[in-house]
Amino acid sequence: MGKKAIAEVQKDLEIFLTKPTAVAGLYIEASKNKVSLASAAKQRVIDKTSALALLEAQVSTGFIIDPITGKKFSVDESVISGLVDYEWKTRLLEAEKAVLGYLFSGKTLSVYQAVESRILERQKGKNILEAQIATGGVIDPVRSVRIPPEIAVELGLLNNTMLKYLHEPSSNKKSFENPNNRQAIYYNDLLKLCVLDVASKCFLLPVGERKISTPSAEKIHKVSVVDINTGAEMTSYEAYKKSLIDKSTYLELSGQEFQWKESTCFDASGNSYSVLTDLKTGLQFNIDEALIAGKIDRLSVSKYKEGHLAASELGDILLTNSKPHTDLHSPIAGVWLPETNERLSIVKASRKNLVDRNTALRCLEAQICTGGIIDPLTGKRYPLTEALQRELIDEAHAKHLQQCELVFTGIKHPLSNSILSVTEAINKNFLDKEVGTRCLEYQHLTGGLIDPKSHSRLSMEDAIKNGLIDAITATKTQDDKFYIKSLMCPKTKKQFTYQEALQGAIFDCHTGLRLLEASELITSGIIPTYIIVQHGEGEKIIQFLATYFGFAYRWLFAYSKSSIALCL
Repeated sequence: MGKKAIAEVQKDLEIFLTKPTAVAGLYIEASKNKVSLASAAKQRVIDKTSALALLEAQVSTGFIIDPITGKKFSVDESVISGLVDYEWKTRLLEAEKAVLGYLFSGKTLSVYQAVESRILERQKGKNILEAQIATGGVIDPVRSVRIPPEIAVELGLLNNTMLKYLHEPSSNKKSFENPNNRQAIYYNDLLKLCVLDVASKCFLLPVGERKISTPSAEKIHKVSVVDINTGAEMTSYEAYKKSLIDKSTYLELSGQEFQWKESTCFDASGNSYSVLTDLKTGLQFNIDEALIAGKIDRLSVSKYKEGHLAASELGDILLTNSKPHTDLHSPIAGVWLPETNERLSIVKASRKNLVDRNTALRCLEAQICTGGIIDPLTGKRYPLTEALQRELIDEAHAKHLQQCELVFTGIKHPLSNSILSVTEAINKNFLDKEVGTRCLEYQHLTGGLIDPKSHSRLSMEDAIKNGLIDAITATKTQDDKFYIKSLMCPKTKKQFTYQEALQGAIFDCHTGLRLLEASELITSGIIPTYIIVQHGEGEKIIQFLATYFGFAYRWLFAYSKSSIALCL
């Protein structure tokens, strides 16, 4: 089969590439200007290696893109026009073969086929396929079309193993770089950080201190669209409402940030209600409650039910109209994952090993003794029984937290039925001293001691006057040298006090409550398995496991007189 001309292939591909795909250039946050990748390298905004990697990704997905005009060029055309330097021509022509095909034994091969035929280095092939899939699908150089990865597998343009592990660090390293933090990143994740330039219809990667497109718990939406001519920076919804982008572009951009889905839930009485949940961040809206609160009108809900309003639009309306006040009395309500912008309950974060069990218990103690266990997705509080039903805690937590709940609801004297202060309950052995002391600390740090009769917050002076606490205990409760570093920061993994946890927390823009930022655990994708073998057999088993698991095993010796522990 003969090789197609460059112009012919690119003309065929343009039918499938009418929307923005690859990273076309950079958006300089400080000046609100755009710059090509080659110019950015010359100006030392990014290094040459990063610029070349992004240009190779561009050409291997179809064209070299001029971010100023939005026009697309072949490698030869881009060199002639001065869009890229001549010194990069050889590398870019090689990358262009991902679109035109690799000639081998009279056949035109795709990227995967070239890797399998050993005429293309495997890691380079993975990088190209990663970029192609992220920008619309695997390119078939023979048919000049983009193909969804699953179908590409059926056509022999990809195999299941490579597809499965394409975003698995142990199999495919992150080969692109985020210029804002110099960290390695997958191309798909780099695209999520891009903003759409309304003039050129190109994706631009923002560079600067403001991090306008980086997800944050403190801002409702990230900037997704920019207008270079006016300097405007907008969310995808704002740009859509201003008719700067069409609906399909809006839905695509919104889908990168949120994935809304409606579900039907039932309350304790068996009554049903509709909930709109974002599957990416975990955020939830009760549609009926939103109607009552005026966050959405009945016309919008009717249009949504009739299919005239997309779930993305309904979600954006709710997000835009939901602006809670910052709750300065909030305990730690949950955990925020910056990598995914996901909110997690304390228990869910603990199960994912983002928070250790002791830290989880302390955070739950603070929640229940200040008003109830918190669902960070909605901001609502629940007593232990309901929190258990909603899986915000487990049975072990519920048992441990019973005394903490009594600190809020009131500890009754078994004979007189009168409500005791925490200090009195401790002195009469109705409340564990350590638990009571911690609960007083939690209440004080989150805004003042809580009167169990009225549930109102009191200053320490008023609390002493009302008999909620004695002067000596009050002095100790206010002295931070008595605070114990019993928690572990889920981000830095350093020990800190609950006071320090509150000070370092961020306020969630959706609920107004405090969240602890966590760092995602790095895993190889294989669940660690521990095998105990008799001493002397370890070496033989290691050889077997190395052969069986190949690239994906780790091992650790824990020596004892009789055995060796292997960790895979």
